[in-house]
Amino acid sequence: MKELIIILEYIGTFAFAFTGASVAAKSEYDFFGMLFLAFLTAVGGGTIRDMLLDVPVFWTISSVSLYIILIATLLTLFARSIFNKMQSTILLFDTIGLGIFAILGAQKALALNTNIETAIIMGIITGVLGGILRSVFNNEIPIIFKKEVYATTAALCSVAFIGLSYLEIPYYLNISGTLIFCIIFRYSSIRFNIHLPKAK
Repeated sequence: MKELIIILEYIGTFAFAFTGASVAAKSEYDFFGMLFLAFLTAVGGGTIRDMLLDVPVFWTISSVSLYIILIATLLTLFARSIFNKMQSTILLFDTIGLGIFAILGAQKALALNTNIETAIIMGIITGVLGGILRSVFNNEIPIIFKKEVYATTAALCSVAFIGLSYLEIPYYLNISGTLIFCIIFRYSSIRFNIHLPKAK
């Protein structure tokens, strides 16, 4: 299971780093600006999660995540000419990163014997905070403050993962099912304009 968690962390890091670098590229940032935004997007949520859980911040223990962010940024830099054709790809990567980090946040909290409520919150923080930082530093309105159910998706993914864990569903099936649910739910919410009620 430990090996799978590490693989998921790397995939999620690449996915969020790619979306962060892509947003920066569309705003015509230089390479360092792209790298910085990719870094915030990829590790922002996990950093705050680890600080709240009072454990060593994950990317200070192993530098692999930092190299993944660098690689994702370099790939994005050399693909700048096709960004206008990559909106669906960016959305998919962002959704995958959201689901993976929600799972990892909830799993890490459970491994530390926190209560279920804390695990759900850690899943949400890990999943959405990087995207919030990306938007704030790019002078955009964070997506969770818009009508799309971004944070709700992270919350439901956390709940699904925790629920399946308590049902003792095999870990691989749990993760696969939760990620599939994440993709279907987010794409459906966008396609059918599903959103939570707003204050009038």
